[in-house]
Amino acid sequence: MDEGAPISYLVLARETPVYGSDGQLVGRVKTVLCEPEADIFDGFELSTPEGIGYVPAEHVAAIHEHGVDLSITSAETAQLPPPAHQPRLKWDVDRPPPHLWKEIEDWLREHLPHGHPAREPRLRQARKRLHDREYALRLAQEDPQLAVEVGIGRPDLPGAYDCGVVDVNHASLEVITTLPGIDGRVAEQIIQTRERISGFASLEEFGMIVDLQGDEVERLRQHAVFLPD
Repeated sequence: MDEGAPISYLVLARETPVYGSDGQLVGRVKTVLCEPEADIFDGFELSTPEGIGYVPAEHVAAIHEHGVDLSITSAETAQLPPPAHQPRLKWDVDRPPPHLWKEIEDWLREHLPHGHPAREPRLRQARKRLHDREYALRLAQEDPQLAVEVGIGRPDLPGAYDCGVVDVNHASLEVITTLPGIDGRVAEQIIQTRERISGFASLEEFGMIVDLQGDEVERLRQHAVFLPD
């Protein structure tokens, strides 16, 4: 079982699989509990079919990109206590505060060996762009009003957290033309149509109304969102 390279708790993501010392899958990471400014890792909340348990840092043997290894068996995880009512801090990488990525970059710069691919600035920037897009797409689906509030998909708005995607229902013509396969003529058609129907409900509806081919729709899936007014 390849769990990927070792990583810091700072980049441990939600839904990462967690394994007991006997190799059995026991659940997935729900929330990382830590105090980054003091470099204190308290552990994490473990989501299991039976509920949520608290895994203290002392039971964490190793953290990898695609898995967390515990020092206790899968049977022992059933005895884990529930999370404290008020943990020191819940650090949710799915909705990071603005300074998180700077802290992660600083940590990587200090700890990764020279020559490691992650030290390459272009790779770091590419990974951040991918993460930002994934976050934007997830936020647009789970909390569209919050996505509108922070400016997801609106690089044409000063101070917007656009995350490298385009909100087709609100972005300017110039921004829409940055989408794969969308030229000025098609962008004008999109703006005229969205005004007439008060916006598109989904990518599939958008593709049908604008008469895009299936492969054209799929090329837009990682780049376009359709947020409500």
